[in-house]
Amino acid sequence: MAKNTLTFFTKDLRARPTTFNNADGTTAKQIFDPSLEGSRVDGIVITSTDTVARTGLLQINNGGTISALGHISIPAGAGTNGSVAAVSGLNRGNLPWLKVDANGNPYINLNSGMNLEIRMLNAITSGQTIGVTVLGANYDA
Repeated sequence: MAKNTLTFFTKDLRARPTTFNNADGTTAKQIFDPSLEGSRVDGIVITSTDTVARTGLLQINNGGTISALGHISIPAGAGTNGSVAAVSGLNRGNLPWLKVDANGNPYINLNSGMNLEIRMLNAITSGQTIGVTVLGANYDA
């Protein structure tokens, strides 16, 4: 089989925000759906107004199989109270298997139908929210 001699570039930059609240309980929510040609996730920014630290489970759902990728620790007040930074959902401390690009930045490539989801392991405090913004791009021609 011949080597792949094509260079693939992303286009159609995307930012997709999702909010979690108490009513969501521990139900998984889709945070990113790749395009038909596949997509690259370059960042996941997580903020919290909750007064209690939470843990989210990052997973892929292809419509028939759910595969856990790892846990993400979310401190109380992350990115919202001025003293705790927002959380990087692509933290190699939590997800040591992540690939890094030539600049050392972690990323995830997703095929069409490999929807990225997060579910909280415990319900969020009533009246509080956790925000998840995924930054990515499509490989569409």
